[in-house]
Amino acid sequence: MSAVNIAKKSVTDIPFDKDELSPDLLYGEAIAPDGKHVYVAVQNPFDGDKVSVIDTATNQVSATIKTSRPDQVVINPGGKRLYVADSKGSLSVINTADNQVIATIRLNEAANGMAVTPDGKRLYVTGNSSTVSVVNLVKQKIVRTIPGAGTGGLTISPNGKRAYVVGVDNKIRQGKVSVINLTTDKVTKTIPIGDIPPDTGSGRYFRPAEVALTPDGKSAYVVGSYGNGTPQGTVFAINTATNAVTPITVGAGDTMGVAVGRL
Repeated sequence: MSAVNIAKKSVTDIPFDKDELSPDLLYGEAIAPDGKHVYVAVQNPFDGDKVSVIDTATNQVSATIKTSRPDQVVINPGGKRLYVADSKGSLSVINTADNQVIATIRLNEAANGMAVTPDGKRLYVTGNSSTVSVVNLVKQKIVRTIPGAGTGGLTISPNGKRAYVVGVDNKIRQGKVSVINLTTDKVTKTIPIGDIPPDTGSGRYFRPAEVALTPDGKSAYVVGSYGNGTPQGTVFAINTATNAVTPITVGAGDTMGVAVGRL
């Protein structure tokens, strides 16, 4: 794992176990709202699974939280609660003041993506079933499900009114972004992303992986693996007011991660 100082254009490696026989496998990560800590899901079948807490002032691991098979990680807007989903379909609630697990919430399936609403009251979770689960974080249970929304990453608008979820329309084999109204928890719009495969040939098509919103909520950016008619290194920009989609070429390989910040 590396920390990049954008202003200085420098890179600092953060050490993890790289033993050839039992290396640390890094999965999801979350940055605390105050920027002082980064939480990283680490799986290691030999040395133990955990969430590593990195002090961003020193770029060193300052604490570890023992959890089983951690995968997706997200922190609430207040920075007081960390939510860690494991590969078995459980969600651990962690108090960031002392890094202790204070509750466990059962999910319907393993999580592929998670996002907390700006008020910190609800957690939206995607899984392989293409259903989004809505978790009431006060009641600590799933209170609603949204079928067919998507299987991949998701993000919530800064005003808390909409969620954007990436997935695939299996009927026509095309990527999509589902827009969810968070007042009704209904999909109100489906935005096609990428190409549709030809009737003959490999049939590979763009598969969205992650989505991120700009801080003002005016644009969303979607990344994923390329397909026929979609060049490698393509990012799709969505105007959230009009839902217009614009492809942007940024490199030569699949685009699998995206983040947006202020400059």
